[in-house]
Amino acid sequence: MASKDSYAIKTGERILVTGANGFIGSNIVDLLLSLGYIVRGTVRSERPWINEVFETKYGAGKFEPVTVPTLDDEKTLAPVLNGISGVVHVASDVTFGSDPHKVIPYVVAATEAILGAASKVPSIKRVVLTSSSTAATIPQPGEGSITLSQDTWNDASIKAAWDDNTPTEIRGFIVYAASKAEGERAAFNWVKKNKPGFVFNSVLPDYTIGEVLHPNIGSTGILTAQLLEGNEAVMNLIVSQYFVDAKDLARLHAIALLSPSVKSERLFGLAAPYSWQELVDSLRELRPDSKTLVANVPAKREGFVQILTTERSRELLEEFLGKRGGQV
Repeated sequence: MASKDSYAIKTGERILVTGANGFIGSNIVDLLLSLGYIVRGTVRSERPWINEVFETKYGAGKFEPVTVPTLDDEKTLAPVLNGISGVVHVASDVTFGSDPHKVIPYVVAATEAILGAASKVPSIKRVVLTSSSTAATIPQPGEGSITLSQDTWNDASIKAAWDDNTPTEIRGFIVYAASKAEGERAAFNWVKKNKPGFVFNSVLPDYTIGEVLHPNIGSTGILTAQLLEGNEAVMNLIVSQYFVDAKDLARLHAIALLSPSVKSERLFGLAAPYSWQELVDSLRELRPDSKTLVANVPAKREGFVQILTTERSRELLEEFLGKRGGQV
């Protein structure tokens, strides 16, 4: 396990996490607090319960909530970044809205605003972007396989997002994928052009499951919970592919933020393939008395190009945080 003395950001310093009240953001905050950092977390409106969660667990003064209604303005972000040593930009548009004009430009603008504002703060050493595996690819009909790499981008979804002929039932997911691809690529291009004083990395998770730290946490955290309520929407929207546990995903963000050896990298968070039937079976084991668990589970979908990943993320977890076994 890596020594804290080797971290790119020393323990006790302040980290900004955007979207701290979300499923992924809250798990990242939780891990950073456990490592000894002070975390400033943005929320779009007051969420007193999120402060209570972390204050109860870590004591007063460790978590600093700050209300930022929109993240696409550098001037608004400037005071939020005062005294910050690292940034994890998690917040994004996860409404799965079908209008690309409303989703994609904002995601890009917010990402560039975070980078621009951070570049003006000399104390900031690292910036990490939460992207998505959909920024690289989504399952496509066909044969063969594709290995995700630093240069794999989901240009097909970007094109489809702006195509009026894209079917209505999948348009929201396609627009989401396009926003993640456009946002992440814009970030790398911005860094290449502007050459800021901080190191930039991104993390690309696939379908994320795991502990929800508080009942009020929504965003992507509710997708699996909806299956317990009989809501089949997510199964019809997303072709089952890979999953990642929220705790391991938080660890990958910590590695991207703290590991001196990780620079200008895309870390993929894909632990193992899954099917909706496997997930529903697991939920049935956890909630054997459930009367509302979804019953109509799609058959395992065949005929898609196989997505393959490198071992980089798994190796980093083992090297940096001492993780062993079947983790991502």
